[in-house]
Amino acid sequence: MVRALCPGAFLFLPVIFLLSLSFFILVVLGSVKTQALKTFGYIIVALIWLTTILVFAGGVYRTAKGMYPGMCMRKAAMKHPTTWKMQKGNSSEMIICPKMERK
Repeated sequence: MVRALCPGAFLFLPVIFLLSLSFFILVVLGSVKTQALKTFGYIIVALIWLTTILVFAGGVYRTAKGMYPGMCMRKAAMKHPTTWKMQKGNSSEMIICPKMERK
């Protein structure tokens, strides 16, 4: 259950950040007197919302395809288990990719 929620965290964190940013821009626009600055602010907010929609759609697509962070290493470790090895660290075990191993 927790592993199923991890991709959701990677999906919603950028969306929450972008929506919070647009909210604060709209709050500042409430106190701006110049019409040109208000128009510019609304254009910026519209671009942020468009970016938020694209980030959300990309996150949903990547999550549905199983391309969230760490998934490619898990798939490779399951596909070729003999090429991956466990290495004991100071306090935990780490999976070391043979391509990334220092020689």
